[in-house]
Formats: sequence, C-alpha cells, structure tokens
Amino acid sequence: MDCFFDILKNANERLAEQVHEEDNYKPFTVSSILGKRTDRLIIIEKGRKYYIRITFLNEEAFNFFTIKIFKSKYSKEKLKINDIEFYISNVIFHEKQSKWAGILTENELLSTNYNNNVIKLRFYTPTLFRIGDKHLGYPFPDKVFKSLLKKFNKYAEFKINEDYANMFSDIEILNKRTYKKRVYMRNYYLDGFIGTVEYKIPTDDRNFFKVIHMLADFAFFSGVGYKTTMGFGQVKKLGE
Repeated sequence: MDCFFDILKNANERLAEQVHEEDNYKPFTVSSILGKRTDRLIIIEKGRKYYIRITFLNEEAFNFFTIKIFKSKYSKEKLKINDIEFYISNVIFHEKQSKWAGILTENELLSTNYNNNVIKLRFYTPTLFRIGDKHLGYPFPDKVFKSLLKKFNKYAEFKINEDYANMFSDIEILNKRTYKKRVYMRNYYLDGFIGTVEYKIPTDDRNFFKVIHMLADFAFFSGVGYKTTMGFGQVKKLGE
C-alpha cells in the first residue's frame, strides 16, 4: 500500500493525502502478487515477471495513477515495492487480456438484468472481517454483503437503501468449499479463508434480488472485508 501512495503522491499530492485520510473504506484495492501463495515467504527472482492488481472506485485517483504508471513505464523508471525494485513492463485494463482486468460503470451495473437466485463468489485471496478486536474468517452472508453495501454507498452516486442490510442474514449458504488461510504480517498473522461459496437469495423481492447481484458484481472492484488495500478479500462473481 505504501508503494501505491508513493505513486499517487508523485502524480497528485493533494489527492494522495485525501485518499490516505479516508476512514474505514478506501477507494482502491491492492492485491498481493497474483499466483503466489500468501501463507509462505515469497521469493522474488531477478528477471522474472510478477503481476499485481489495483482497482479504483474513484475516477480521479484512477486517472492520475494510470498517467503516472504509463510515464514510469515509458521512461523505464524503477518502481520500489518493499525495498525491491521493479520495472513496469505492461499495464492491463481489458478483461480480454486478463481475468483480473475490467471496467464497470455505475450505469452498467444499474442497468443489468439478473435472473438467478443463486450467487457464486470465489474468494481468491484470504478474506476476513474485523469485529471490534476480533477477526472472523468465515463467509457469513451478512458480513460479506454488509461490507459491500457500506463501500458501495460511500463511493457510488446511486445509494442503496441501507435497510436492506436487515435482510442479509436471511441469505443462505447453499454450498461452500472454503479453506482456512493464514497470512503472516511483519509482527503478527491473520487467519482468513479462500474458496468458493454459493449464496441463495430466499425472497421474491425483485429490488432486494437486484441489490444482492449488484453488490456481488461490485465485489470484483471493491474487495470484501478487512485490509483490501493489502491484498486481502480479492473476490470474483462466477457465472450467472
């Protein structure tokens, strides 16, 4: 995350300070190194390519950040992550180039029609929820969708009625194939989960139905749960 703020600060110091001061929910996510296990030390080898993923919920931050990234790429400026220097060899935006890339506008999200009452989410990186001093590493429906609702309402122009949160606990876990994953930080560790969960929407309320699907699609960009700016909670909705 420090690397992210350094890049954004070089692009626009005012915006970087504004984003840094955001409480609880920040308008971006940063993944761990994609394809590498998070429960063991990652060995970085010289000359190899590594991928990280950054998402934005703030268009201004996206614009300044990407301009700076492209300038760094073409000038072959080094990018330092945890004291290791990298060169930027490629910047991917389109979903045809990578399953991790894509752009979704608010209007596209609001205009999408949904038919399935089962939603399948795959949690690719360890996911957990912080409740006071406790950390919960289980895909509770109310925790998953409440996390998404709060972030959606903070950054979207269209606001979802937060009374729907009272119905999140009625969502059922239809199938679950998850595994516990421990992530070692500098002086501590966190226990989360990864895997696939199918949630069933147990209501004929079409508005609630649409809300849950919208939040599930939004999860790909917002992340779910605790420390999404440090690689946790990278999620994708599967199929339809």
